[in-house]
Amino acid sequence: MSGGAAETGAAGLEITPGSVIAGKYRIERVLGKGGMGVVLGAWHLHLDEPVAIKVLRGELAADPVIVERFLREARATAKIKSRHVVRVTDADRLPSSGAPYLVMEWLEGSDLASIVHHEGPLDPARAVRHVVEACEALGEAHAIGIVHRDLKPSNLFAARRGDGPPCTKVLDFGVSKLLGEELTRTDVKLGTPNYMAPEQMVSARDVDGRADIWALGVVLYKLVTGTVPFRATTAAELGMMVLFGEPTPPEQARPDLPPALAQVILRCLRRERAERFASMAELAAALAPFAGEATAPGSSPVRSRLATCPRIGRSRRAEGSFR
Repeated sequence: MSGGAAETGAAGLEITPGSVIAGKYRIERVLGKGGMGVVLGAWHLHLDEPVAIKVLRGELAADPVIVERFLREARATAKIKSRHVVRVTDADRLPSSGAPYLVMEWLEGSDLASIVHHEGPLDPARAVRHVVEACEALGEAHAIGIVHRDLKPSNLFAARRGDGPPCTKVLDFGVSKLLGEELTRTDVKLGTPNYMAPEQMVSARDVDGRADIWALGVVLYKLVTGTVPFRATTAAELGMMVLFGEPTPPEQARPDLPPALAQVILRCLRRERAERFASMAELAAALAPFAGEATAPGSSPVRSRLATCPRIGRSRRAEGSFR
């Protein structure tokens, strides 16, 4: 508990374990922290259940663009109803500093970056199932004009749910783009370089849903090989490789990878957007034959879920303009 207090103070926040926010969220511990703030484990005193609270660093709260980007996550996730998106249940500001915070559903499990770090490359069918579930969430996001722009293994969470199979949750819509908006500064590159599409490296504004398709291709490459398709030592070198080079074929790092699955991954990584999959629905359909069937109680084949899921079908029609 004292370690949590020290970490919270280091993040420039006035909240510590044991303090109560908004009269109902009692802070328990620090779950993680990054450049923009911290994620805290808390207890909802009225509902008697755990929640997670993401708080923007106090010193960043004076920048209206950063605050707007932070609060955008609440608005974006509230619009997406897929069970594969982490739910944001509340948003407000701390009374003393004015720093904004988001209250999110509590998830048990691990993000995919941690899983690969501890287990090594995943079985292809398991990796594909995670990505197909992410496709459902992102297809719905794209259907209402939201592009994530920061997909990576650490933003995909394998949430445990009783004795059933994990449910993949897409996290962190904080740098998402609502198509047509002009909030992004021209001097800021949003996203994580290893997972950024060529057009996103050139201009964060010039993106549509196909940038997320590129990123999911890199994510799947990472899940099944343990590495990334463009291996550079500097950001400048990475940019040159993405803009002008070709990805290392995934079968070089994973010789037992089905050749057809390798081709699906490489199609996601086509430099020209028009040559990638046109929608999350199209990508999910291409991946379905490689998903196998989860064997945990209550699971269903991926193909059956695709056939009955209206969100995937709706996103395919909505994303026709991406062609």
